[in-house]
Amino acid sequence: MAMKWLPPVAGVLLIVMFISLANWQLERAEEKEATAALFDASAAPVELASVAEPVRFQKVATRGRYLPERQFLIDNIVINGRVGYYVITPFAMAGEAELVLVNRGWIAKSRGDSALPEIAVSDEVRSLTARVGRLPRVALRPDRAVRPGQAWPKVAVYPELSDLAAELGQPVSKTVLLLSPDASDGYARSWRPAEKGSMIHYGYAFQWSALALTVLVILVYQLRKKLRHERRT
Repeated sequence: MAMKWLPPVAGVLLIVMFISLANWQLERAEEKEATAALFDASAAPVELASVAEPVRFQKVATRGRYLPERQFLIDNIVINGRVGYYVITPFAMAGEAELVLVNRGWIAKSRGDSALPEIAVSDEVRSLTARVGRLPRVALRPDRAVRPGQAWPKVAVYPELSDLAAELGQPVSKTVLLLSPDASDGYARSWRPAEKGSMIHYGYAFQWSALALTVLVILVYQLRKKLRHERRT
């Protein structure tokens, strides 16, 4: 008797799972659209120190100085088919104990040249405008993001904030800044979210919904077939 109900129960569970996955994809699409809307908003930058929980791509401003003697080059960043580095420079904000990491943009690797690029920057006190961002992420990270024994600037492969804080020997803010395109002392940078980001999630949501509908149609067909058989007998 228990085996008799196993297929319909399994079908219902599959429908619930597929609908849940479709809803999750719709939520992700809405998040991407909200992020894009925030990026395009024309609001003036707010003082970073006054923001308790900065939102990704929010415009912020701060004042302090770069620490040019302790910079990082994040390796394996591909832009327009070319491999290069993101230049990450610690920034000491006025009146703050934590350092904030500033992504100053992307610089290409020189082909056939093992020498690191020149990324010098002045340590003069300055005002910065930027957007709230994060370090680049991948699904699989190396065991050691920063190879030991390096001189500065240090090459890192998809590090976490904790990896860079350990190298710096100082606490680091969980907020990473993406230097504004019009700011000085930066490299190639375009922080706009991918236009097709939300459409991918809508596509996945449609696929999961279609699977749920397919299972529902099969269940209804099997149920009607069973009822017709019982009437005949």
